[in-house]
Amino acid sequence: MEDRRPRTKRLLAALGLVTVAALAAMPTAGRSLAEPPLAASSNVHLLDHIPGTAAGMNFKDHYAYVSGWGGITVLDIAQADSPRVAGALPLPHFENEDVDLCGNILTVVNDREAKDLGSIMYVVSIANRTSPTVIAILPLGLTGSGRGSGHIANFVKPDCSQAWVDGGDHVEVVDLTVPTAPRSLGKFESAASLSPAFKVSHDTELDSTGTVWNVGGGGAAGYRLTADPLAPQLLGTTGAAGRNPSPYNDFILHNSQRRGKTLLVTEEDYIDTDEVPPGGCRGQGKFETWDVSRLSKGAITPLGTWETELNGMFTGGSVDSKAPVTVNCSSHWFDAKDGVAAVGWYEQGVRFLDYRTPTDIAQVGYYIPANGSTWAAYWSPTDPNGEIVYTADAYRGVDVLKIDNGGLTGKKVKAPVRDEWFGSPAADSASFQASSRFGFMCPLLKPELNTP
Repeated sequence: MEDRRPRTKRLLAALGLVTVAALAAMPTAGRSLAEPPLAASSNVHLLDHIPGTAAGMNFKDHYAYVSGWGGITVLDIAQADSPRVAGALPLPHFENEDVDLCGNILTVVNDREAKDLGSIMYVVSIANRTSPTVIAILPLGLTGSGRGSGHIANFVKPDCSQAWVDGGDHVEVVDLTVPTAPRSLGKFESAASLSPAFKVSHDTELDSTGTVWNVGGGGAAGYRLTADPLAPQLLGTTGAAGRNPSPYNDFILHNSQRRGKTLLVTEEDYIDTDEVPPGGCRGQGKFETWDVSRLSKGAITPLGTWETELNGMFTGGSVDSKAPVTVNCSSHWFDAKDGVAAVGWYEQGVRFLDYRTPTDIAQVGYYIPANGSTWAAYWSPTDPNGEIVYTADAYRGVDVLKIDNGGLTGKKVKAPVRDEWFGSPAADSASFQASSRFGFMCPLLKPELNTP
């Protein structure tokens, strides 16, 4: 086998040079706020805006590490309502939404190119908070078969010594005991990937009880680590209710956070490719609550779901409806605090959901930016009042929002669905035909055409 050490050293050196160039080009102070939103509830306010592109975010001390298609941007969030750019690490990768960190180590994963090839884990030191540095590179997979991991990496031990890498048909386990010398320990098949329609795991979260939650096409599964890193103990799963295809999972259960006896989950379903013709406006997604009080008996049962006004307008939320108008219309990354979840919902912005009564999820605020695709939303750890939220937006960068009283008002609000969002049949392309159910509110590509 070829010795990759010289090549790795050259790549690390090149990345260092790119970092210097990128820092010189970062935006400076004096930013102006972005254009007014398409819609916002009266209790949600735009405070600041950092232009760019962003997919995920994590925090250490008074810094935010923002991942995106260009690498990592460091924001100083000591002043929660006015973050400033403090550093950057450009990386040649796609896309690393849920950037994770533990101690002084941050992990970035490059998606696979095909099958089990092309994925790379970058191990990044943030010992110098404003100057992230790549200290190791680990190619993942390399078998050339199956669907390889490489979409998201998450630490599963509090001592930062081990991570699970999702995105494939098996979870890959990486030993990070020596961060400068990471090594793959192999793979195991997660119960959260076991779906006849889409066999994949997507995300992992370690909760305060030591339970490791894994979600994907097969639903959600809770694990306890054992002495064998490739044989974690399965505690319970969502079973048939959470397995694609089901009313609770039309694509994947996307990510999760445990809050007490409730597991909060987003279902992602941004496009259905198995329908003819594919695409159009079939995007869909929900925010879900699951009861984990009987996890000791292996049971995780559904409690409630919530979908946006656009998703549920034709069915009242009673069935798995298909959202008109936009393809990127799905729940995505969220962050929960004090009974309120801030949920990124792609082109439907940020939705603030009160889940304190998990069988009756209530929207208590919303912010739908113009020309946005909100990948994620995060509560600021440096805001003493618990009102500031940062978004990671693929089109816009970072928006700084404030929701009055952290959304703990108990008042339900409803976002508008405007008539002008639906267009006119006379303006539609001749390449499209009307949906038999929704007409030209949901135009479909004509079956005989491959492209418009």
